[in-house]
Amino acid sequence: MSASNLLVIGNGGAAIHAVQAARTAGHSGPIHMVSDTPGRAFNPMLSPYYLAGKIHFDDCFPFGEGFYKGYDITCHFGSPVEVLNPNNREVVLSGGKKLLYDKCLVATGARPIFPSASGLRSSRHAFTLRTAEETILLHEAMTKAKSALILGASLVGVKLAEILDQRGVKVTLVDIADQILPHAAHPDCAALLQNHLTQKGVEIHLGWTLEWVEEHEQEAYFHFQGGETLKADLCLVCIGVRPNLDFLNGSDVEVDQGILVDHRMCTSLEGLYAAGDVSQGRNLLSGKKEIIGLWGNACYQGRTAGLNMAGQRTTYPGAIPDHISTFFGLAFVHLGNPNHRGNDVTILSNHDLSQGPYRLMVFDRGILVGSNLINGFENAGSLKKAMIRKLNWSEHFGSLKNLPSDQDIERFLADIPF
Repeated sequence: MSASNLLVIGNGGAAIHAVQAARTAGHSGPIHMVSDTPGRAFNPMLSPYYLAGKIHFDDCFPFGEGFYKGYDITCHFGSPVEVLNPNNREVVLSGGKKLLYDKCLVATGARPIFPSASGLRSSRHAFTLRTAEETILLHEAMTKAKSALILGASLVGVKLAEILDQRGVKVTLVDIADQILPHAAHPDCAALLQNHLTQKGVEIHLGWTLEWVEEHEQEAYFHFQGGETLKADLCLVCIGVRPNLDFLNGSDVEVDQGILVDHRMCTSLEGLYAAGDVSQGRNLLSGKKEIIGLWGNACYQGRTAGLNMAGQRTTYPGAIPDHISTFFGLAFVHLGNPNHRGNDVTILSNHDLSQGPYRLMVFDRGILVGSNLINGFENAGSLKKAMIRKLNWSEHFGSLKNLPSDQDIERFLADIPF
């Protein structure tokens, strides 16, 4: 039974699962949880479902108020960490309060990225979607909106485009990239999706860079490089997120895009762990340490950190990027890296949606490294496992000149013990 003093910075999926795991593993000492937000843990992945009217707002909080009391957590909510000093094993909260720890988990998540366009951040017409408070504000704004500009043709951006379109709002989708879903879709797949969205009435502009925002009472004018201007009474910023790391400035912990962690969620400093969107764990496909911003991945990382903080030796091998999303009548799946490039890469697809479900598969020397599926995801779980196992498809399908059929894939994967 461990009686050390544990400190968890954060109150999301990684933090919650870390506390739960530590207590389950027998940690009997104090656990302090620090968060800059008040109240219960919020799952931002569920907020689009609330905005679409499919779930109640309370459903965005997967853990009730009783969780913190039940697991004997001392909460310091609404108290951002100003400084973390790993050498003294101490954190300083806003207002000057100090907390000491034996082991500490950093699970501070990420915050939306704002373009550097002048006037955007201060615009009362611009919104992000990450916290409970932001979700409430956006919900209120959407009820009055007649036209919306979405900056970022990401999965979140496209999903919000559908929600707004269903409310009768005129939607314009803009991205600096030359395709929609630049991180999740192969260009061929993205072109099909873009055509579908256009047919549904979404106006799309790619390769556009926002320069400045002109604020008016009822709407704003958005001025882009090249002279283009768009008018909207609502702007959603969906270009991505970055880890919350500011309080680590000046510390010796190794940081790349996020905090680098090993298979036990340990950082470069003894007694300090990291998990969730703030950390870089192992991508099972590339073997590199990358941020994989998935709720499930954050929860697994948090659980692993909590068990190790409680004295167990537990490992988490890593994850691969994968998303399933529905929008505008389509079910879209992203597995691995559909944009993988190289001299030995083979890309196979059935080209369009006219003949039923669409499938695109990317192979590197016979090994599946990425895939996009539209309206046909029955094999998605098996394809993901095949990626993780690094199965060589060319040993079964020869030169991989033609896209394997669903039946061929089922027979191939049925012979593989998962």
